[in-house]
Amino acid sequence: MTVDLARRVELIPNGVDTTRFRPAAGRAAHKPARILYVGRLSAEKNLGALITAMGYVGGDATAVLVGAGPLRADLESQARQGRVAVEFPGVVDQRQLPDVYGATDVFVLASFTEGHPKVLLEAMACGVPCVASDCAGNRSLVTDGRTGLLFDPHDAKHLADCLDRLIKDPGLGRRLADTARAEIIARYDLRALVEREIGLVRQVAAGS
Repeated sequence: MTVDLARRVELIPNGVDTTRFRPAAGRAAHKPARILYVGRLSAEKNLGALITAMGYVGGDATAVLVGAGPLRADLESQARQGRVAVEFPGVVDQRQLPDVYGATDVFVLASFTEGHPKVLLEAMACGVPCVASDCAGNRSLVTDGRTGLLFDPHDAKHLADCLDRLIKDPGLGRRLADTARAEIIARYDLRALVEREIGLVRQVAAGS
């Protein structure tokens, strides 16, 4: 049996509309700090580690967990028992997400595993400093100390330390966020990716 292999492979990643997902005008730090997660409330997202980490973070910081899922009741119970401030606003309309990102100080993605997370692209495009678990999908977007901070997903104290760094050093957060947005514009702008895909389709149709 003969197998024909492609002479050329093109990978087009997820993209984000960087004109809609952009830094909020007049962005300023919140007191107390607000820490955001957006996504499914399920086991693989490792949100228990985030709630545990909130117990170590000073300054009465509040975690905002946007989304729905089977672990909501368990996470609410954990937050009550740990006496940490956690909000559960439920699912938010996609059109409102830029404002949600703009109203927070740090975005967290604590997952044990990720593919190419769209929410991380959105947060970075919005100029929100990001803390992400050190897994392959997140590492494809976040360079530790350059475009965000990476932490061991099995170590809630490590996550808390990363959150504390960004809360206590707004200048660091601003530098990471500015570099992250520039990289998103350069590599993951949705309009540029769509144009690239159209160009590839035309090449295939032309037989090149």
